[in-house]
Amino acid sequence: MTAVQQMFLEWCIGYMKFRIADAMSVGLMSLEAERYDALWTMLQKGRYGFPCDDMIETGRRLFPDAPNAPEGSGLDAAYERVCTALDDWLPSFVIPPGQVSFLPDPELPDGEPAA
Repeated sequence: MTAVQQMFLEWCIGYMKFRIADAMSVGLMSLEAERYDALWTMLQKGRYGFPCDDMIETGRRLFPDAPNAPEGSGLDAAYERVCTALDDWLPSFVIPPGQVSFLPDPELPDGEPAA
């Protein structure tokens, strides 16, 4: 693995740790998550969860598919390393309950009664 590929993986891991902590801090996801795939499934994220389109494109460029391999398999293999790192980290990550806030209830359109 090249130094640039390693830094990319570390960037993804750090970015996703931030996104997970941020989502937990506003009550969007469970504070007791133990597996990354369960989190992004719960939030109905796409195939790669939190990474943005630019990150995914960069990953595809840095981790090309092997000859005759399915499209996206190079990035998929690299992404498994990211998921494993997050799975190892999640059980030990705790946001103190006093640091959790909740998003305000959405405002109803004019004329609709509150439930």
